[in-house]
Amino acid sequence: MWLSMGSMRLRTCMPWASVRLGAVRALHGSPAHFEKPKLPPSVSEAKRTEKTMKRFWKDVFLAYEEASMSNDEHFQIQLDKRSVRTPGGAVLRVPGDRPLLACLIAQEWDEQSQVVKPHSLPLTSLVARAIDGLSQDATREEAESLLLRYFDTDAVCYHETKPAKLVQMQEERWAPLIEWAKTYFQIPIVPAQGTLLHAQAPEARDKIARVMAGMEPLDLAALERAVMTSKSMIIGMALVHRHIEAEQAALAAEVETATQASMWGAIDDSHDVDHAELRRQLASVACAQVITEPELVERFVKVLRERKGAFRT
Repeated sequence: MWLSMGSMRLRTCMPWASVRLGAVRALHGSPAHFEKPKLPPSVSEAKRTEKTMKRFWKDVFLAYEEASMSNDEHFQIQLDKRSVRTPGGAVLRVPGDRPLLACLIAQEWDEQSQVVKPHSLPLTSLVARAIDGLSQDATREEAESLLLRYFDTDAVCYHETKPAKLVQMQEERWAPLIEWAKTYFQIPIVPAQGTLLHAQAPEARDKIARVMAGMEPLDLAALERAVMTSKSMIIGMALVHRHIEAEQAALAAEVETATQASMWGAIDDSHDVDHAELRRQLASVACAQVITEPELVERFVKVLRERKGAFRT
């Protein structure tokens, strides 16, 4: 069954689920770490999951919270009516204008089987990164500084003159992105050829820095993931600003790999895994950027409340 909201539809044919994220440690860019269970008999089920990482929940619910003095309107993903929390202990709050993101996070948890697998929670970790990390001034400043360095070493700006197949892909997949960035941000961008040392103009760097400084934590977390995954600020900005889709971003990010594979053949398993992982990470960025019109959010929340937060039919 689908819940219809005009042009937006949310699938409800499967049970949705969630879990407290307290010890998942699945923040973007950080390996997961789990402790061996040493539990007293009185420990709660939530604490047991934090230690053993085994699924204990039955159902997931979505709750919509109205704006308050401390928080804007938002969705919470709940495990048997208990809210999912970030590794830092904060409630995992999804902005109220992104119901699709909230639903997809719930689906991530629903798809966990007996053992929770942090690598299969890309959207959960993205929101957790925004809340625990990029909402803190020091962490945000460090992240923006690191990302700005990617602009100077942007993969899209390093062009080779051979082989012919690589030159062709650079022209097809990179040149349009460079032109878009130059026009959209009104900055000069100079590709490099035959050099390992390259830097963009100060005015271009300043503009990109100002754009990042104006981003909400969740949008910056999405940009961070896109840039780190693609090794390109230009690809990341194009994806976050919805100029391109995840597949286009992936094609641009794998120009060199695709050239090698076309000339020498793909390496079994290795290229397949990289191909899928690249698209999974970039797709999580694209999904996080989908914003729903207020009227559709209102209709969705109405149906959600009628169903008491449940997505199981």
